[in-house]
Order: sequence, then C-alpha cells, then structure tokens
Amino acid sequence: MTAPLWTPEAVKARLAEAAEALRRLPSARLKARLSAWPDVVQSSAEAYGYDSAGMRPAAPGPAAISRMDETLGWLFWLEAGARRILWARAMGVPWRRLEDMDGRSHVTLKRVQDKALATLAMRLNDHTNTKIGPAVLHPGNT
Repeated sequence: MTAPLWTPEAVKARLAEAAEALRRLPSARLKARLSAWPDVVQSSAEAYGYDSAGMRPAAPGPAAISRMDETLGWLFWLEAGARRILWARAMGVPWRRLEDMDGRSHVTLKRVQDKALATLAMRLNDHTNTKIGPAVLHPGNT
C-alpha cells in the first residue's frame, strides 16, 4: 500500500499559496478618467513626492497561477459552509472575526476546518492513486 501523497497540512499550505497568489494578482478594475485636470496638491510634502510609496507585491508566476486555479477548484468538492471557513482561514481571517461572522465558537470552526482539510486530502489521494487526476495534483510539483 502506498503512503498518502496529500496530507491535511499540505492541502492547507496549497490553499495559503493560492490565497497569496490571488492577493498578488493585479486588480481587474479599470481606473475611470473623470477629468483631465491634474490632482490638487494638499500639502507641500505631497508636491515634492515625500509621501509614502505604495508598492504592490510582484505578480505571481504562471505556475503559481495554474496551481491557484487548480486549488480553487478543490473548494467546490466541499459544502458551502466548510468552503467559506477554509477559504477565510487561507486568506488570513482571524478566528475571532470568523466567530462573529458565523456565530459558532472557534473550537467548532476549527473542527470544521480540520474535517474539510482531511476530506480534500483524502479526495486528492484517491485521484492521485487511481491515476484519475493530473500529475499536477502531486504535492511535490508545488
């Protein structure tokens, strides 16, 4: 019998990587040009460019985007409540905020998260062991 390729920790790491890749993608919104007038300078520091520089993180590479797309598809194997909790945790939402949003205790939410991670790991191992899933599913290809 072969050892499982996917563990709940590996699935959790892949979800965190997908959330990070999604965060680093450029915005799909277009800036509207409402006026051709220049921006109004509010202070002398702004006039000389002394304000803090706002830098976006580097865009993810093509392999990270492909893994993100694949990982987001895994979430549809779960019921909606577990999917929301799993993705919120991958995005870094604190347990306290999840408690306020969901109405259940963090212990219950942690149980839901653990069960969802185990379900995904089991399903991924079934796909990998029966050669149904693509080779990209293997955690060594991350």
